[in-house]
Amino acid sequence: MAEPLTEIPLNIEETVKEAVKNVTDKPPTSIEGIAIAYLSLVIMAVLPIFFGSFRSVKYLKEQKESGERHETMSNKDALMFPLIASCALFTLYIFFQFFSKEYINLLLTGYFFFLGVLALSHLLSYEDQTAVTETAEGDKSKKTE
Repeated sequence: MAEPLTEIPLNIEETVKEAVKNVTDKPPTSIEGIAIAYLSLVIMAVLPIFFGSFRSVKYLKEQKESGERHETMSNKDALMFPLIASCALFTLYIFFQFFSKEYINLLLTGYFFFLGVLALSHLLSYEDQTAVTETAEGDKSKKTE
């Protein structure tokens, strides 16, 4: 009867060690998975810059054609930037000191959700306005012919 008692803790210890090993071990990564991850990161970083630069140039041409002054940054704006950025960072520091991680994650999730919906609606409305303008211009040219 003494033998089964000594074998039970050994089996339990081995089982616990194996369970912990299974939980903490990382699954093996493949070259294909890493390549897809890095490629998607590069694409997500480059595409907004690429399309944003073309939209910026198009917007600047539209401003020049309509006679509007394009926006520039003054010396006062450049001098105020470090002060405003410092205040923003200090406010974030104070915010992180007083609130727990869960509330901060909830706030950031809601904030980025709101910004995403706003950006998507702005993007879709811009495309709709362009399509409506092109359709109206096409109808005008057909009437004059």
